[in-house]
Parts: sequence; C-alpha cells; structure tokens
Amino acid sequence: MRSSRSLYMVTLLTILALILATCGPRATGGATAAMAGADKAAIDMPSLVIDINNDGNPSVGNMPLASLAQMANVDPNAVANLRMDPAVVAQLSNANIQHIQIDNTTDGILVLVNGEPIPFFVWDDATLSTTAEVAQSLGFNVNMLDKLLPLVRALGLGVIIRFPVAEGQELIPTVVLGNESAALAARQAQQEYLNAVGSPPKIQLIVDYAADGSWTMADLTEAEWKEVAPIPWEALNLNPGVLAGAKDAGISTVGLATNSNGIYISINGKSLPYISWNNGELQHTLQLARQLGLLDQMMGANPDTDQLMATIDQFLPIVQAAELNLVVNFPQ
Repeated sequence: MRSSRSLYMVTLLTILALILATCGPRATGGATAAMAGADKAAIDMPSLVIDINNDGNPSVGNMPLASLAQMANVDPNAVANLRMDPAVVAQLSNANIQHIQIDNTTDGILVLVNGEPIPFFVWDDATLSTTAEVAQSLGFNVNMLDKLLPLVRALGLGVIIRFPVAEGQELIPTVVLGNESAALAARQAQQEYLNAVGSPPKIQLIVDYAADGSWTMADLTEAEWKEVAPIPWEALNLNPGVLAGAKDAGISTVGLATNSNGIYISINGKSLPYISWNNGELQHTLQLARQLGLLDQMMGANPDTDQLMATIDQFLPIVQAAELNLVVNFPQ
C-alpha cells in the first residue's frame, strides 16, 4: 500500500515537473507577487501552455493530455471534454488565429487573442466586494464569498492555448506591443477625435419605473415618447415580476455608464467590475471577426464590407470617447 502511494506521488510530481518545464511567460507575470509584497499571500505562476493539434487533441510539452490523465489516474472523460472539433481548429488555423491567452491578473481577467486584448473585466477590491454583496442579495449564497472574491487578485495564473499555424504564416508573439498593436492605433484615433471636438459628447438619461413595469423618462411616458419619436419604446417595459424581484433583492438603482476606458455597471451606486475597451479591444475584436469570416457571414458576399469596416473604424473613437450615463430607478 505504502509503495503504491509512493509511486503515485512520484508520478504526480513528474507530471507537475513536466507542466512547469513547458510553461510560457504570462502576459502580466510578476505583477501579482509585486502587489503582494512581503506581507501578503500570493501565487504568481507562468502560463500553462496547451497545444491543440489538427485533430483537436490537446497536449502539454508534446505529451497528450489523455496520457497525462491516464498516468494521474484521472477520469478520461474529463480530458475528452477538452478535445476541440477539428473543423473549429481548421477554421481558427485558416483565419491565422494562432493562440489565445487567458491571464488572471491583479486587476481583472485579461484575454489576448494573437497577443492583443479583446474586451475583458477589470476589478479592484471595492468592485469585487460589491460583486459579493450583489450575488448574495440575489440569492447566490456561497460561504465566505465576500472573503473569497478579493483573493482572486492574489492569484496570478494563466493559460495559453496554441493552435496549428498555417503554412507560410509568420509566428505572432503571445503579447503584441508597440507600433503594430491595435491599442496604439485606437488611442491615437481617440485622441485625434478629442482634439478635433475639444470635449467628449455627454449624454445622461434617467428612467423611472413604476411597479406595473411602465416607465417615464424626462417626465414623459412611453406614449408621449412615441409621439416625439415613433420607435418601439414598448421594448423598455419590464415584467412586474422582474421589478418585484429587484425590490426583494434591495436593488433600487442600476447604472450604466461609458467613457474612454470602458463600460461601467453599478448597483445602488456601487460599482461592479467594468469592461475595458481603451486598449484597442473593440478594434481587435472586429479584425478577428473579419479574419474568421463572421462579418462575411452576416453581410453575405457584400463588396461593401471594406467600406463598412472603414466606417466603423471612424465611428468607434466617437463611441468610445463619449460619456454616457444611464440611470434606471426601480420602485421600492
């Protein structure tokens, strides 16, 4: 019995050593340990690198995950669920999507595709604390959630998933910086727009709901707004059950705001983690959608796709620079 346990421990340590030996640099590696300093607990690790072959099978350090699972006596079904559809792998490879990196940072979950970010959640101690409060008020009773969520900032962990690189394509670094990044181009376009207009557009809207789900905005009802602008304002009506649920949860106000940094949501005046878009995330996401053929699927074989992309590129800096503040008040 003791011999079997010893062999199992040796096997696990061998697997762990293999994984650590094949890890790659994490985008924000070192930041977690630096924030913790010498006084706080922290885990700051390089990224686990998982390679997906053309058949969709994952491996670590040229060792198939299925073999590692068998060595560790792990349920093979758990690994089978990680296998990707070969058709999806082919689509990603043909679109030159070489890797996806997910990095749990001190300030949020950073997601990089081909080395550049797509929109991701950003947080701090206050927003994580609010998230725990809101979750508990909505009935998600997890023991010590208010203490566990802030610990997320102390976990510097990541994974890089690599896909087959199509023949003839140059390798893309796992983190793209400098003049080639969408972030730099986006910031320049946004600054050019702000220089041209002087100050960003500002819009503030306040919607007040009644218990029956009807609403008023600027003291005008749905019917009155229809006279001003004949659009489907009834879409703003809410089911009374939703409003009753908000009341039971103690939610009186929901806020939605945007500025050059991202999209913000607040509950009862307290901010939740926000969605970042100030580093070219939207521009890069649109480019990825085009590489994957998603825009062509939406528009069909439309020769105006290039013109559409050019128009969006001009419009995005305006949207991102604008300061929108929407406040929704629920009946109490």
